[in-house]
Amino acid sequence: MSSDETPRLCKFLRAKTSGVHGDPGALWAIRNDSSAIYWCLLTMSPAGPDDRLVHVCDCGEERVCCIPAGEPPSV
Repeated sequence: MSSDETPRLCKFLRAKTSGVHGDPGALWAIRNDSSAIYWCLLTMSPAGPDDRLVHVCDCGEERVCCIPAGEPPSV
């Protein structure tokens, strides 16, 4: 994957930044912003359900708790 290509991010990843609102492309664009604050909508905290910290570079398909944006949750 090139550095400009947006990975499949979890749909529950959010950032406290104006204009992002869970858009994967916008989240990926701010990945190097040192002042960005990320959180998970499932836990409402900076840690995900797997107890690992939430960050745009870590909240992808490699995490067991990830539900990629655009996919329905499995029940």
